[in-house]
Amino acid sequence: MNSKERFLAAINHEVPDRVPLDLGGWVTTISAIAYNNVLKHLGINRERQVFDWLRQTVDPEEDLLERLGVDTRYVNIGKPQSWEFTPKRTERGLYVVDEWGCGFVKTPTTLYYNLIDSPLAKAKISDLDSYAWPDPRDPGYLDGVAERAGKLAEEGRYAVIGDFAWETWYERAWKLRGMEQFYMDMALNRDFIHAILDKTLELHLEFLNHVLSVCGEYLDVVIQGGDLAGQKTTLISPADYREFVKPRQAKAIEFIRSKTHAKIFYHTCGAASSLIPDFIDVGIDILNPVQVRAHGMDAKILKDRFGDKICFWGGVDSQQVLPTGSPADVESEVRDLVRAMAPGGGLVVCSVHNIQADVPPENVLALYDSVAKWGTYPLPQDI
Repeated sequence: MNSKERFLAAINHEVPDRVPLDLGGWVTTISAIAYNNVLKHLGINRERQVFDWLRQTVDPEEDLLERLGVDTRYVNIGKPQSWEFTPKRTERGLYVVDEWGCGFVKTPTTLYYNLIDSPLAKAKISDLDSYAWPDPRDPGYLDGVAERAGKLAEEGRYAVIGDFAWETWYERAWKLRGMEQFYMDMALNRDFIHAILDKTLELHLEFLNHVLSVCGEYLDVVIQGGDLAGQKTTLISPADYREFVKPRQAKAIEFIRSKTHAKIFYHTCGAASSLIPDFIDVGIDILNPVQVRAHGMDAKILKDRFGDKICFWGGVDSQQVLPTGSPADVESEVRDLVRAMAPGGGLVVCSVHNIQADVPPENVLALYDSVAKWGTYPLPQDI
């Protein structure tokens, strides 16, 4: 199988020749620091610049993707013409206001930008109509999208992934409001939560229409997401999820399906196992990640309960094993994940989240190289 055939078999719950590998997406890529350390380790004399300014991650280059055996290739949106990345030096550090009006700072001791200013923190519902919302149809978002997607589809070698979360309609709402105030509103100001989520979803659907109209026919997967869980449990109650989030998830998924045949990937960190039946119910095809160190996210249990209804993407521990383990520990982690989730297909392997700056290059290579050893079908008898 080539990469595309391998990937499509896996996400259709069929047995490929090898478990497919991923690197390069919004939440499945690698920090610029770690990436350049890998290049140096391999004797490649160049450096890659940051692609995602917020997370300080890169868009990996083709030669490294081939070296690692990665089966996915990403279609990323361009930068809006109405906004420019212009960090300012302040007493707090480098300060950026994004196209939504949210303020972020990168201090000398932090590795990425963190939200510090939420422009709608004190807003009322009536203020939402007059807010300076970004244009979801900004032509800059389409820069190179149709060309990249069309070329990848014509070549037919790799799975084509549309990275179109656009910071997610759910997370964008709390960034505009401020996380603490947003969750307080769920208890005390529920009408405001409905109003702001309606607005961010409305803009997101316009954005999706804008982008999918030029490339939907070429895609194998569309990325969506929004964190709904933490290390031990969900961030909101199941009842609040079903009131505020689930109907809007369903609406977004229905819209995406009207524009493309692509599978729908949904990202939420954390202990999200209690929500998986709801994800299946609204039509999510792929859950990312399997945060294996979070409560209730045991890979074998999830596979046994839901493996015939949803695919799992990610699962190599990024909290402990990748940054502090040895290459042998990483290989063991890959083997355990494959043992639990690879039978019958339905698994794509990568780090639980973006590979962080403190991950040694040897461990990055061990992650990808171990899949060839343990993830080739028929799976090894001694796995």
